[in-house]
Order: sequence, then C-alpha cells, then structure tokens
Amino acid sequence: MMEERYGKLAIANILTSIWFGDWSRYEDFMNDVPEDMQAELSFHSFYEREEVKLWHDNHFFIPGDHFVSPYFSSYPKEGEDEEARKQDLLCLIGLYEKTGFYFPLEQNRLPDHYGSMTAFLSSILQAEIKADQEGDREYLQQLEEIEAEVLKRYIQPSLNPMLKAAGLKIKHPFFKEFLSFYADLMGEDWLEAA
Repeated sequence: MMEERYGKLAIANILTSIWFGDWSRYEDFMNDVPEDMQAELSFHSFYEREEVKLWHDNHFFIPGDHFVSPYFSSYPKEGEDEEARKQDLLCLIGLYEKTGFYFPLEQNRLPDHYGSMTAFLSSILQAEIKADQEGDREYLQQLEEIEAEVLKRYIQPSLNPMLKAAGLKIKHPFFKEFLSFYADLMGEDWLEAA
C-alpha cells in the first residue's frame, strides 16, 4: 500500500509539472524515474523542451485557435447551471482549506486548474503517507475520502468533455499522449492503485 502511494505521488508530481508547464521540475522528476518506467509514460518519448514549451502555451495558456481550457469549471456537467458550477468551485476551495492546501493562492493559480487539483492530490498523498507511518488510521481514512471526492466530483466528470475539446485542437504528440494518459489514470486507475 505504501509503495503504491509513493508511486502515485511521483506520477502526480510529474503530471502537475506538465499542467503548469514547469519544465525544469518535469525534467528533475523524470531524471528520478528509471528508464524502464519512463517508457510507460508514453508522452515522455515526445518531449523536446522548447517545442513542448511553445505548444503548452498555445494549448493551455494563450486563448486562441489551439487553446483547450485547463479548468474543470469550463466543462459543466450535463444540466448544470452557472450557480451549480460556482457551488462546486466553493466546495473545492473548502476542501483545500480543510487540509491547509494553499498552493493555488501561493502560485497565483486558480483552484479549478487541473494542475492545482493534481497538486492537491500530491498533497493528500503526502499526508496519507505520513498518517500511515504514524498509524493514524482515522485521519488516513479521511484523506482517502477527500482524494476520492476530488477525483469523482471534480476531475472525472470533466475528463470526457475536456478530451473532446482537446481532440479538435491538440495535434502535438506529447500533449495528445499526456491527455490520454491523464484521462486513463484519473478515470479509473487512480483509485484502484491504492
């Protein structure tokens, strides 16, 4: 169980660095990943820093023809109105505050950015590892419930609409593979890995 948490933490850190376009951190994380494991991260074989940096900005930062919103609130659930989306966002912020996760504020990021939510999963995993080491089963269970809630309430419902939008705009193989990997991992595999 602990080994799976460490593995998920490493993957979450890599995915967060990609969402935020933090290529120095990405390279640092990937340098720590054994070569045979790097092959399982299908997007990495297409990594060319300058090219990926340019396309990251075009896809996730600069509104234009190739832009795909990296915010879950851009992909409303079927039948969801503006007020319900605002409520979802407030609940997400409440989860962040409940666990003392202030990363989005500290980094001038919006809380519903996929990078912020993935960084939150990293934070939760770090707390789970600590709670497990300290034998605090009750807190560990609370953290696991928060982790599942973030996935089921915020990330998973927006994956298919985001992929649909991306399918029309993203042509760069690094980002095509990255989004596919992210959706597969966060869709089903994430909770099963624990």
